[in-house]
Amino acid sequence: MSIITSKFDFNKFGLLLSKYSYQVKKNDILAGIIIGIEPNYALVDLGLDQACFLPLKELSLIINPQDLLNINFIGEFLIVGVDKSNRTLISLRQVESIYLWNRLRQLDFTNMIIYGKIDKSLGKGKLTNFNGLLFFVLNSNLPKYYRRMNNQNLFIPFKFIEVKDYFHIAHISSKSAIFSKVHNNLIIGSIHLGNVVAIKSFGVFINILGIRCLIHISEISQKQNQMLNFDSFYKRGDQILLKILSKDIERAKVSIALAN
Repeated sequence: MSIITSKFDFNKFGLLLSKYSYQVKKNDILAGIIIGIEPNYALVDLGLDQACFLPLKELSLIINPQDLLNINFIGEFLIVGVDKSNRTLISLRQVESIYLWNRLRQLDFTNMIIYGKIDKSLGKGKLTNFNGLLFFVLNSNLPKYYRRMNNQNLFIPFKFIEVKDYFHIAHISSKSAIFSKVHNNLIIGSIHLGNVVAIKSFGVFINILGIRCLIHISEISQKQNQMLNFDSFYKRGDQILLKILSKDIERAKVSIALAN
């Protein structure tokens, strides 16, 4: 069954497209108005010969979907394609994603720290929402504390480590963001009190100002003049005086040694 649109007056461009039988293409963006609502989609008049179908999953990234599902809502929609039933499918969220990305890429990626909200956990990392844009962060780029958190109201600092503008893809790191905020306090040669957070057969992990550092077994053995049983010598929560040896800002790593 074909559904004839109302050819609403405000979309004169849409009327011109219809008048000259212009065939809209995938990724075209046109203004439209919601003229009907069904359980799984909304009908949208783009001023063409037939109404277009807006799946509910393609609703807004920003606005509450319930606020959009109203007759006469006006917005811009992207042509997604044509399905097997010859229906033209459109998306509002993809238009918003394009506009949000265009706004984001005007900023200085190399120095910018953003605060994103955890959206969900996905196997090897987490999806993070930043003003409607979703970024994936690997667990290896997350402090261990945040890996365990599934609180969707938790905001985490991130820093861009790679941006593929053409594909609208960005790799982000929470560790790099935290490191950039505190590394100026970690002066080479300075002494700091660190907390033991994990004990392994190859060494002890220490937390200094939120940065996870490793003291290798060889360093501790040399200081103590013996091979150590870490489980009997250290325990989680112990505080140790440490000396900052070097910093790798690009990799967000700090080399340390026992201070005495």
